[in-house]
Amino acid sequence: MEKKVRLTEIGHLRSIAFLAVVTQHGIGMLTRTPGINLSDLVVLSVLFNLAKFAVPMFVFITGLVIFYNYYEQLSVGSYLYKRVREIIVPYVIWSVFYYFYWAYDAAGHSWHEFLSVLLTGSGYYHLWFVAMIFQFYLLYPIFRLLFKALQPVMKSERVVIPVLGLLIVVFIYGTVKIIGHSGEWTSNVWGIRGVLKYLDRTFPVWTLYFVIGGIAAMSIGKWRAWMEKVQGWNTLVFAVTLGWVTYQLATGIVPGAKPPKDVALWIGISNSFKTSMILFTLSSFVLLYQWARRFSEKTNWLTKASDLIGKYSYGTFLAHAFLLDIVYKWVKPIALLNNTWKAVAAILLTTVLAVLVTAAISKIPFLGALIVGSTGKKKKRIPLDLHKNPPGAIDSIN
Repeated sequence: MEKKVRLTEIGHLRSIAFLAVVTQHGIGMLTRTPGINLSDLVVLSVLFNLAKFAVPMFVFITGLVIFYNYYEQLSVGSYLYKRVREIIVPYVIWSVFYYFYWAYDAAGHSWHEFLSVLLTGSGYYHLWFVAMIFQFYLLYPIFRLLFKALQPVMKSERVVIPVLGLLIVVFIYGTVKIIGHSGEWTSNVWGIRGVLKYLDRTFPVWTLYFVIGGIAAMSIGKWRAWMEKVQGWNTLVFAVTLGWVTYQLATGIVPGAKPPKDVALWIGISNSFKTSMILFTLSSFVLLYQWARRFSEKTNWLTKASDLIGKYSYGTFLAHAFLLDIVYKWVKPIALLNNTWKAVAAILLTTVLAVLVTAAISKIPFLGALIVGSTGKKKKRIPLDLHKNPPGAIDSIN
């Protein structure tokens, strides 16, 4: 692995991914708004597709950060303890809140189902992501062993690029096959229901993005240079794949539908497990990574806001669904705004509130970290030794 450098782009990538999550969920609500017209649906469908990289991006970031921090040295016990404390404990707390106290059908919920709810991330519509991403934290020691076994033959770019291309092809084929059977199987082992029903929240169908994150962590300097090098032709790939996925989503528009009774746009058509969306997502990665790199080289109010969102990204993710529900009720009656602008207003308001709420909770002694997880507090800097560590080098990143 190359010498450690400060990965200033990570916070901005987290910020972008969080904004994309809120965008998707905000659009999902607005497509069920009474009076929505075809022009609104077209605009919202394009915005929805532009934001579909969110979950894969978070998986990529997870792979990059874990490999970067824990590849050379790994104490499995302390590593897992930190992951449980910073990820699972907040997840359990928010699952209780959503499942029993916020969800609209809470009256029908009971504690004997809660283990199944936690394992499948069914406490509320966004919590499945945590159930999925934690599988990578648990399996990382195995991924690390595989990377170490392959490292001797993966040093050359001439080897890495063909292998990565083959991996993408195998991943696309396997993912389409796996998701094609999603919902066909159920399980009831020890009362844990429906685990196999939710194959879209199991690690195999997201592994490509985690592995790419690991590859980036192994040679971060080369990765950055490659991201810059391919920007030219990637612009064409991005435009073509965006047109492809947008055309597919447009087929889900239902003419004459009367929301909220009818669904005006079948957003489910635009899922993350199709060839078109996987290729579009990978192209988005190239574009957004370079954007984050350039953004990290500037200092202004926008970059500071992005850093702030990235710092609180986990807490804001957990809280945003609850806040979006509230904001939607505020925005929905505003007659001066069409549905597209209502979506934009809801997304911006939810983002601001999520950051403020998460920041406030994080200040609560002891309990704050248990509720919203780590907020990326800086560790003590090790005195710089110019002979061993070049300027900007660090031991780890948050």
